[in-house]
Amino acid sequence: MKKPMTALMMVLLISACAAPVYQPAKSGGYGYRESQIADNRYRVSFRMRGDKRFEAMDYALLRASELTLMADYDWFVVVDRQVDGTREESGSKVSARRTRNTERHCGLLGCTTDSSPSTAYGAEISSGNRSEQEVILEIRLGKGVRPTEGDSYDALEVRDNLRKRVE
Repeated sequence: MKKPMTALMMVLLISACAAPVYQPAKSGGYGYRESQIADNRYRVSFRMRGDKRFEAMDYALLRASELTLMADYDWFVVVDRQVDGTREESGSKVSARRTRNTERHCGLLGCTTDSSPSTAYGAEISSGNRSEQEVILEIRLGKGVRPTEGDSYDALEVRDNLRKRVE
């Protein structure tokens, strides 16, 4: 009886720790953010852990489609797109920097200058690889017939197709 109960508790603990990827970003953290630039323009960003650039792009497009539909528009055009990725490898760094401290003291009889060498040491240890992706889209919303040129998307179609990956 103890083994199944322990296994169940472990599964519950692990699943409780796994936060959903597609969610609003809190305090500059991971997830989506948006800001309205004009009546029919938004900046949408999605930031996530890992090396999954295409997944981050899909989540940014999903949020763009949701905003478009919430604003009662039919389609959106990606006017500008930025993709930023960072990667930090595991390892260690040791550094030493040699400088010279100079102090000038002035009194009633004149000034004196004292100079002495100084050394600063630093060490950094990083365990595990860390990487993240951020996609930033500037979108223009529209109604009616969707433009065929450029990077235009049907908001309902994008939302329905990409939402399957989130759920």
